Amino acid sequence: MELLEYYRLFRRWLWLIFVAAFIAGSVAFVSASSATPIYRASATLAIGTFITSPNPQTGEIRLGQDLAQTYAQLLRTYEVMEATVSALNLPLSPGALRGMISTRIVPNTSLLVIQVEYTDLIMTADIANELSRQLILLSPTNLTPQQQAQIDIALDQIDSLQGETEQLRVELQSVDTALNNAQTADDTQRLINQRNILYEQINERARNIASFTNTIAGYSQRTNSIEIVESARIPGGPINPSSFRSAILAAIVGAAVAVGGVLLIEYTNDTFRSTSEVTQTLGLSLLGVIVSFGKKKDSYRQNLITHDLFSQAHEQYRTLRTNMLFKTKPDTKKTYIVTSAMPSEGKTLTASNLAISLALADTRVLLVDADMRKPKLHDVFNLSNTTGLSNLLADIPPVSPANGHLTDDEKARIKEGGWSKCIQDSGVANLQVITSGYLPNNPAELLGSPQMEQWSSLLHELADVDIVIFDTPPSLIVSDSVLLATTSKAHVILVVEAGRTRRGSAVRAKERFTSIDYPIMGTVFNGVDPRDEDYYGHQGYYYYAYYGDATKQQQKANS
Repeated sequence: MELLEYYRLFRRWLWLIFVAAFIAGSVAFVSASSATPIYRASATLAIGTFITSPNPQTGEIRLGQDLAQTYAQLLRTYEVMEATVSALNLPLSPGALRGMISTRIVPNTSLLVIQVEYTDLIMTADIANELSRQLILLSPTNLTPQQQAQIDIALDQIDSLQGETEQLRVELQSVDTALNNAQTADDTQRLINQRNILYEQINERARNIASFTNTIAGYSQRTNSIEIVESARIPGGPINPSSFRSAILAAIVGAAVAVGGVLLIEYTNDTFRSTSEVTQTLGLSLLGVIVSFGKKKDSYRQNLITHDLFSQAHEQYRTLRTNMLFKTKPDTKKTYIVTSAMPSEGKTLTASNLAISLALADTRVLLVDADMRKPKLHDVFNLSNTTGLSNLLADIPPVSPANGHLTDDEKARIKEGGWSKCIQDSGVANLQVITSGYLPNNPAELLGSPQMEQWSSLLHELADVDIVIFDTPPSLIVSDSVLLATTSKAHVILVVEAGRTRRGSAVRAKERFTSIDYPIMGTVFNGVDPRDEDYYGHQGYYYYAYYGDATKQQQKANS
């Protein structure tokens, strides 16, 4: 798809992209504005004590990292959740609390981060801290009551021994002072013995303190211990995105989804969108491009170009008329069949307005409704349909000219029959119409009959016209148009409608004629959006709108 086609595609679907972005943004804005604020707090736990070790072993570090994964799962157990709910008296169930927490492990460390999201600012931090405390309390690595009692006793003994040691050091200092002032040898010996005893007592208490300290260290230095290294703090604000930001992001997503939907629609849409698609797919000459005009609820008659002779559509039918006549060889009859692949693709309106355009150019035209299944021309021109083409085909022409031309007497004899009742004035100068008449049971057989071949050869002379145009049924629905083409030797014009005619249908319609080696003169691209086509219409739309308005004003001034 070329850049220009992407531009046309974007311009065609801009309204949908805008609506999708607006709806998505509005919904997101309202939702974000009414949403309850959510707060987040986190606490960090350290697994193992290798951090405090001056020379940690690789195995201890690896084991701490592996244990962090285990503690992350232990945190989510029902016991931890229930203990936290009970401790804080939360209005939540343990299962609801579990849905509010998340854990993560800091990469390449044994640090476990506990995150809590809740609607209460202060309670969010309290929950994170309480979860950490409960995990420690319920952890299988906590000290047993007996071990904790031994540690407490050891700490008391250490405090007592440290006090005794301090007292002994004071006594030792007094003995040293007295030894320095001793007068006799007996006093000196006595003080030395006393000092040695104090040294022995101080050393004994130091050994006892070391023993108790080692006992405490033995209980504390565990590889899989757990402790809080950073408590949760009260959050600074909610984590909910702002209403404006949510609206912008949602609008972008909505627009992106709409663009994706548009591309999907265009990818799966096999209808014709541009003139290049028509010519490349069908390989036929493009006789004319007719923009979409009128309203959907308008009748056929309201969309005739006689209502606005200065419209853009009128000018485009002039172009169609010119191209059609230019491609018609001078030595051939100017008989044309207008058909389409499927119903409701604009063939009847195209045939009618083409006939009117020819008639306005002082060309005598006979428009024949050869659709004897669902005829429309009598409605288009507000005519009676009691008699018409089917009545003519029910009878063999009373004369058959030997040299291909009717004499005046032969014309008079035919007109004395039912001919005069079949042909009607359309209300447009130079344009006559033969409606379908009654609906026969065998329209295909009638259009392919010898009677049709004879009548088609006489129509130009009987009606005294220059051009005959047949409006026929869709060629993919029935074979009427193909049969009529072979019997009347008419030029075939295939009408395709933008956004409606499927490419496969148009190709099969073309093959209906080419399979019997019958050529198609060209196509008419009908119902085109001027914004999707640079072929004449897009720029000409403004020119002819301006030209038409100016002409109408001039006519009004002259009158």
